[in-house]
Amino acid sequence: MSEYQVSYDIYKPFGPSVLKSSVPQAGIALVNKIADDILRDKKKRKDYDYSHNLAGNIKYEVALPLKDVPSIELLINKLASEYVTKTVKDYIDIEKTHMSYTAWLVSQYAGDFNPLHIHDANLSGVCFLKLPPGYEEEYRREDHHPTIGCLEFLGSVPNHFAEHSYLVKPQLGDIYVFPSWLAHQVYPFRSKGERRSMSFNIHLRAKDPGKSVGKGVDV
Repeated sequence: MSEYQVSYDIYKPFGPSVLKSSVPQAGIALVNKIADDILRDKKKRKDYDYSHNLAGNIKYEVALPLKDVPSIELLINKLASEYVTKTVKDYIDIEKTHMSYTAWLVSQYAGDFNPLHIHDANLSGVCFLKLPPGYEEEYRREDHHPTIGCLEFLGSVPNHFAEHSYLVKPQLGDIYVFPSWLAHQVYPFRSKGERRSMSFNIHLRAKDPGKSVGKGVDV
């Protein structure tokens, strides 16, 4: 029996993209300074409380005014623009698109977790700001499937033909941008100390009133 000669292409018509970058140390220090100022003050924690908008079982979740950190707002804008340009440029013209942002701080301690959820926006993101002193040792001791304090994205149901889980071990300064509809969760840890991150949502709208941002495609 003769063997067929075949040629083929493999397409990826489904499945979201996740952008990874890093924030300079000076930017991390600036956000942490503002975070410390809010989190260490009982009145400010109450005034900035953001937990009613969120799904997490987390000790403190407080709003972060990005106007106080314009360099971080600019970085988020740049990363979001790159994401849109590289992934959906045929559908969304970034030059004709306005972005607005909301951001909040997640102050997580031993046993805290964020259940599987999505965000009500177009794009979302997270940046890791602080880790407990014993986190690395705890992570190394995990001898099965290390998820300690990790962020996990779930893109589909488990199957044999595509990855359905993308596990992110937090590293200081790492920042991720992803579609808001992409389900994700954060696992608990046991170490003493704080795991701190900055989360944000990005809403896209057309600069011209009455026009849609794209062809009905959600990034």
